[in-house]
Amino acid sequence: MVQVDVFWSYGLNAGLAIAAQSSLRNEEHWFESKSFLLAMLWTSALFAPSGAFLLWINPGWETMFVARDHASIPAWLVALFAMTNVTQGILGFGVTARLIRAGKMTAAWWQALGAHFAMFFILIVGWDGTGYRRFFYAGTGEQWRQGQEFAFVEFFSSTIFYSLVGLGLILVPTYVWCIRKLKRLSIE
Repeated sequence: MVQVDVFWSYGLNAGLAIAAQSSLRNEEHWFESKSFLLAMLWTSALFAPSGAFLLWINPGWETMFVARDHASIPAWLVALFAMTNVTQGILGFGVTARLIRAGKMTAAWWQALGAHFAMFFILIVGWDGTGYRRFFYAGTGEQWRQGQEFAFVEFFSSTIFYSLVGLGLILVPTYVWCIRKLKRLSIE
């Protein structure tokens, strides 16, 4: 969802920086490291496109039903969304890497934890207390606006649910692979 992805991208990349903490301590510039390159490859090649994919298949759901359909989203906003998934990743990795290099590991861990807390807060509560309802809504933006109700269980047979499962089958294993690779880079 557009509103949570900026926090999620920040937090996921902060986590990748933590996985690379040993090698980052030895790097002159974190942004020239193999760790940063790997994190940005994952973020730009997999994470950011996943948000664009979800925005395309269900613009209502991906915007937490702020948008009704494709026509209600300006093209510049779509480009900005795609860009922020990458720039927030850079920011999350960079801030965390600087904290690691300064020996502030508690603050580094809080980058990942705090970003995920913010993400889940918006996902569950939202801006009006309906975040969880918006997440589990099985319909389109137009159906949301019309007030059409769906049973909670209908979400689990919706296109968005199957899309999330499919994306999870790609994102989770590749993220875990990145963590393992970054830890190995730290040992070398």
